[in-house]
Amino acid sequence: MQIGSVAKRIGLTPDAIRFYERNALLPRPPRTEGGFRLYDESDVETLAFIRRVQGLGFKLSEIRSLLDLRGSRLQPCAPVRRRLQAKLIDVRRKLRDLQKLEHELRWALQSCDKELRKQNGHCPILRDENKPGEHK
Repeated sequence: MQIGSVAKRIGLTPDAIRFYERNALLPRPPRTEGGFRLYDESDVETLAFIRRVQGLGFKLSEIRSLLDLRGSRLQPCAPVRRRLQAKLIDVRRKLRDLQKLEHELRWALQSCDKELRKQNGHCPILRDENKPGEHK
């Protein structure tokens, strides 16, 4: 199967597939005499796996580690579970950070709205005082 067919089947671009090859997530496939890459069903399965775990937020180095576990005959679930737990903790931290950022942005907008109601108001965000994060 050539790269275009594989890309369409998995929902990736040919560039993404070549990127995974360059980063050693996918073995370099054999080529035809004309230089076209030829993929087999195991490559398609690997690419589908990469796409799925990347969708879960795993980075390339983490995916490489998961691929190593996937290639193991034992396919242990405990190490994968630990990685999933760590990823969930990270996502929850990011959500807290985003909620804090949302709060700061709302505060900044409220400050701007108050100043806009004044005749000669000055943007509080552009001044040194009343920086977001310093309010109570």
